[in-house]
Amino acid sequence: MDDLIDRVKNFITAHIGSSICLCSNDEHLLQWICPRVVEMITKEYLTLNEPGIDDIRYMIDFLYSAANDSYKIVFIHRAERILQEATNSMLKILEEPPFNSAIVLTTTRFTDLLPTVRSRVKTLNIFIDKGIFESLKERFLNHPKIDLILALCKDDFEILRYIQQIEEIPSDIKFEESEFIKMFVDGEIAAHDRLKMALMLDDLYARFSKWTEKDLVQLYLSIMKNSDKIDLNMMVFLMCRILQNILELRGYRDVSTFKWLDSILTNRLMNFNGSLTLLNLLILIKKTAKR
Repeated sequence: MDDLIDRVKNFITAHIGSSICLCSNDEHLLQWICPRVVEMITKEYLTLNEPGIDDIRYMIDFLYSAANDSYKIVFIHRAERILQEATNSMLKILEEPPFNSAIVLTTTRFTDLLPTVRSRVKTLNIFIDKGIFESLKERFLNHPKIDLILALCKDDFEILRYIQQIEEIPSDIKFEESEFIKMFVDGEIAAHDRLKMALMLDDLYARFSKWTEKDLVQLYLSIMKNSDKIDLNMMVFLMCRILQNILELRGYRDVSTFKWLDSILTNRLMNFNGSLTLLNLLILIKKTAKR
């Protein structure tokens, strides 16, 4: 990973006085690399996540305040989720940051940025060297779900880092309703639980073709019974993200299905109806599993 860190650091330092956009399909990778890069460049930096208009005003004050003979850098994560008013308020400073500073946007969906933003930034695509994935495939070649595991690693940098540190990945993980629900009780879901969740969902998908409508309804009601204890929308979001990988690996190609899943994953405020979306998601799993 040192080469990747150096590449990003060199790109930022070469474009001090400009606005930059770091692009990746993996938000975890962006969140991991930025603090490691900035500590090599300066101690004067600011990090914002999906900033509102007041945050943008604070950023401008920060950039124009006196510096201690060093660069000033602002990271704005999830730039594609910034609302219109806040975006408009930062267009001028994006075009002309102070000469000793840099504004660094990060995004997983560059095309969702407004054209007025895209035209003001210099872009760098961040990706993991494919040799790392080839090494993992060789190491866990005999795992029955190695293709899904590699897809997860390419989609979630924290899962990649977790797998790099362990000796063995369990191969007999089955979907267990109570265990699945329990993962969402504390809100924050660690990488090892996201891996476990994906393996559980793959097992559920394989079994769903034999499930009756009664089985589906029973699972839905069990989850809803615990909905006051869990982050239901986060559960639906992660299920959609993992289901994309499962469907792609199983050769499913219906465009409308992927568009629907993508509409959930690109919801800026995650304010969709969690209970209704979960029901539709379970119906979708049953439908695609039976084809």
